[in-house]
Amino acid sequence: MNVLTSLEQSEIEYPSSDGEPMAESDITRDYMTYSVEALKLYFQGRSDVYVSANSFVYYEEGNKAAVVAPDVYAVFGVSKRKRDNYKVWQEGGITPQFVLEITSATTQDVDQETKPETYRSLGVREYFQYDPSGDYSLFQIDEVQV
Repeated sequence: MNVLTSLEQSEIEYPSSDGEPMAESDITRDYMTYSVEALKLYFQGRSDVYVSANSFVYYEEGNKAAVVAPDVYAVFGVSKRKRDNYKVWQEGGITPQFVLEITSATTQDVDQETKPETYRSLGVREYFQYDPSGDYSLFQIDEVQV
């Protein structure tokens, strides 16, 4: 096990942007924005639900490559506040419980092959893919047993 000193931890920068555009199309951006606003409205009375979109979720302290950027996600049991990115270790080890990916031709392979394993290992309980074009095959993650 690798233990980092506080000096080493403070030297690691966890970026909030990769310099890439937020969404590849107006359709994707609109669905992402709508989804976030709908979830925020639904959970408006709860101070312990954080909803965000297309921001980095860092899940391993000291490893800035251990990162994923869900299109839309919700985390239960953490404070509702603005964040530049989400660092699991700073949030009591709480990971997102809900993730929605708005899939497209350019993201389909990652959304269906890579991300499900990452989300499963993080303990994401609900993972959905939405294909606004209807062009891609359906995908289902195994049901999580609670």
